[in-house]
Amino acid sequence: MNNPKYLFLFFILSCTHTKNFDLNSDLFSSKSSESYLHSSGEDIYISWTEQKLDSNYLYNSRFNGNSWGKKELITKGKDWFVNWADFPSISHNKISNTFFSFNLQKSSEETFSYDIKYFFKKGEWVDMKNIHTDNTFTEHGFVSVVPYGEGFIVSWLDGRNTLPSSDGHGKGAMTLRSAEIDKEGKIINERLVDSMVCECCQTSMTIAGEIPLLVYRDRSREETRDIYVSRYINSQWSEPFPIHDDGWTINGCPVNGPNIDSFDDKVVVSWFSASNGIPKVNLKFSNNKGQSFGRKILVDNIDNKPMGRVDVEFINKDEILVSWLSIVDGEGKLLMRKVNSMGTLGDINIIKEVSTERSTGFPQIEKWEDNIFLSWTDISGGEKRVKTSKIPLSSL
Repeated sequence: MNNPKYLFLFFILSCTHTKNFDLNSDLFSSKSSESYLHSSGEDIYISWTEQKLDSNYLYNSRFNGNSWGKKELITKGKDWFVNWADFPSISHNKISNTFFSFNLQKSSEETFSYDIKYFFKKGEWVDMKNIHTDNTFTEHGFVSVVPYGEGFIVSWLDGRNTLPSSDGHGKGAMTLRSAEIDKEGKIINERLVDSMVCECCQTSMTIAGEIPLLVYRDRSREETRDIYVSRYINSQWSEPFPIHDDGWTINGCPVNGPNIDSFDDKVVVSWFSASNGIPKVNLKFSNNKGQSFGRKILVDNIDNKPMGRVDVEFINKDEILVSWLSIVDGEGKLLMRKVNSMGTLGDINIIKEVSTERSTGFPQIEKWEDNIFLSWTDISGGEKRVKTSKIPLSSL
């Protein structure tokens, strides 16, 4: 009984939430999935996809204070690349009152050949074109977007340098690229961020003191896949550097990208690693707009069998919430923990019992007013359906 491992596990299990903060899910039909939450400060939005017969639909909705409002169609079509880990999102620039969204459109009959088609709203949604300027039949996806100036800055994984192989994947290096979108929806300043990155891990962006920061999983020629960051200054990306030298060497993509958030000049990055064969969720803080980061903070380790799929959100200037999936007592759990910038760890809260299948996707958390909004794909009823919760910060 003096073994701290057992004391820790007992403590976690005693923190299970009994209250149900779920919102009405009637807005989301069966076969809805791949949700994404975005707060502009004044409002919070959700986007998601629905499959109907042989077509796909991309919707969004704004929260009206009590429930999600009427769903709005962004686009619909056939031959989409729809993936549990690589999915559309929405972003709102409150300065220009414009919106950005996208879908992944198949560009050939090859399995991993698809483009990023973006949509811009200044009154009504307009189908623009591909965000990337190459015409290669290769992979383009894992998009991150944040409001920037009066428009947006967008990043994506770009396979234009890959070469086709017999199994459909490329053998060349996946690149990471970006572009700015002005207030009229036009592409400007397309840039290369990194010429060799992990092929299918999510990217994440934030703005810290007017400086965009981009985090992603890098890839070395020795197959070390650690988390790197780059800063966008004077329309150029800085030389990327590692958030931490995990030294995770893995001959393949783990499909487990990092997440980043900011509050004024403060930045936090959360990520999953299984270096040395030990799965763990980590985070680091920066107090200088991402120029440097402090010590690594272990959020969860092998005791809870963490799976990753992390998200992180500032709830005030000194505290963050981090969420991730773990296996506790053989069951999938969505966990959440409060951490302050000094490294003090709060209780681990079991927020939801969820499936560990890929179709659960990547649960999203987003702060709005005095609540944390949560979205995920529920598969307990035999069909996929988006569900959401509105959790008071006072309950965490």
